Amino acid sequence: MPYVHPNAWRLAVAPAEFFSERNSVYIPLNNLMDRRVAIYSAADDGGAYFDWADAKGNDAQELANKFITRFPEIAAQGKGRDWAYAGWLAELVGFLEQGDWLPTVEWEYMSGSPDDLRELPIWTARADTLTWDGMDARTAPGNPSFPLPPSAV
Repeated sequence: MPYVHPNAWRLAVAPAEFFSERNSVYIPLNNLMDRRVAIYSAADDGGAYFDWADAKGNDAQELANKFITRFPEIAAQGKGRDWAYAGWLAELVGFLEQGDWLPTVEWEYMSGSPDDLRELPIWTARADTLTWDGMDARTAPGNPSFPLPPSAV
């Protein structure tokens, strides 16, 4: 689950059962606080993914091996084949490579609930990512979006 917590973009990794049935890229708060959810923060010290001091300079394979070793329960629950989700994720990564973009399902002062999203909002680094009406924040009208993943339930 990609989301913005004040001061940093974050990514939560968890077993499929933790995600919402309505929006299969969103983890409700009561599940997000579970010990079986791994959270990466972009505020982590430059390359210290998941606060791992020994991860700086690691490539994707090295990071994946560390994740499996350090989060064995999450890795075990995610083991197996899920071609629909894997295809969606591969397509999303290709889409994100087209720009300086980050997906997000939740942000401060968000208008509405992440469960109500019909598409995955994409934030851009080169433009205002939000519009503000004095009470609620919405993604900027020109920002791209991406389809939500297939439901895992």
